Amino acid sequence: MEHSYHSERRRCRLDKKRLTYFTLGVGVLLLVVVILLAWSGRRSPGGIVLPEEQTDSDSVEDSGGESRLNVVEITPETVGVAISVRSRPLSYSRTQVVETFWSGGSGQSVSQVYVSGGRTRLDTQLPDGSVRHTLVSGDSAGVWYDDETEWAALGAGPLAADQSARMPTYETVRDLPASSIAAADYRTLDGLSCIYVETRPDGAGYADFYWVSVDSGLLCRAERTRHGALVYRFTGDTPETASPDESLFLLPDGTALPAA
Repeated sequence: MEHSYHSERRRCRLDKKRLTYFTLGVGVLLLVVVILLAWSGRRSPGGIVLPEEQTDSDSVEDSGGESRLNVVEITPETVGVAISVRSRPLSYSRTQVVETFWSGGSGQSVSQVYVSGGRTRLDTQLPDGSVRHTLVSGDSAGVWYDDETEWAALGAGPLAADQSARMPTYETVRDLPASSIAAADYRTLDGLSCIYVETRPDGAGYADFYWVSVDSGLLCRAERTRHGALVYRFTGDTPETASPDESLFLLPDGTALPAA
């Protein structure tokens, strides 16, 4: 009887040890799972990590000779996501220049652009010296020249502001199919960190090149070539993000642009 009692006590002690080890094992496993979840939660959506904005004191080249822009590889497959996570400022103003080139000549137009929410105004200097004013708000648009008080209504649409500025639309660059992209990476343009995209020549020999500012999310340069010759170039300077004066978004008669 006594032998049976001692055997039972030893068996109980062994069961308690097994339970203790099992409990410790479960605890360690739960700790590992929690750490992994916390680590994965710190990763950027889609694995896209954009370079930090450079300050005047930063050198483009680090001590190892490699560019600070090489934070993560941008590829034709990931560039659309990298561009889409950038948000353009709701309000800004800047100067934009459009140049066209042809055999034996070239032309240029300069526009002062003001943006506030869904409203865009472009004041474009024309070759004859006059200024064309274009106001776009949603699906409505109006145009007038110089200091005239009369204006004409134009048909508009969601892409009208970019098209009025004769610039490629944000959606055009963002939605390029990977199969049409020849190169995509980070590059500097006049000291700005940019996402660079280059398309393959199409059937007519046209190829497009885009530089999208990492800082502002705005297109700061675009070029088009045909069989290697430059035929079009768009350039936008660094935007001023202070809200433009509200009077800029009124028609020349002092009224607001009517809804379409």
